[in-house]
Amino acid sequence: MTDFQSFRNAVLEDDDLQDEVMSIINTATRNGSGLGDGIATLGMKHNYFFTSEEVYAHADFLGQDGDLTDFELEMISGGDRGENGDS
Repeated sequence: MTDFQSFRNAVLEDDDLQDEVMSIINTATRNGSGLGDGIATLGMKHNYFFTSEEVYAHADFLGQDGDLTDFELEMISGGDRGENGDS
């Protein structure tokens, strides 16, 4: 399993990590760039080492295990959880 896949699994199991990912996604969406670097930097912060290019190469990672998780659905919809995790 690659570090990216391990990071993805960690994100799916950790609400706080999901909030951090959503913050990066929302910021990158507003700025029009920075998603790959932001996710790679977050991964490094949690001892997962992959590049921004790997983030983009795995852009199809959503739903890899069959059905999309609630978090993956929220990512696709561009949901903004707010600061306290509420939708």
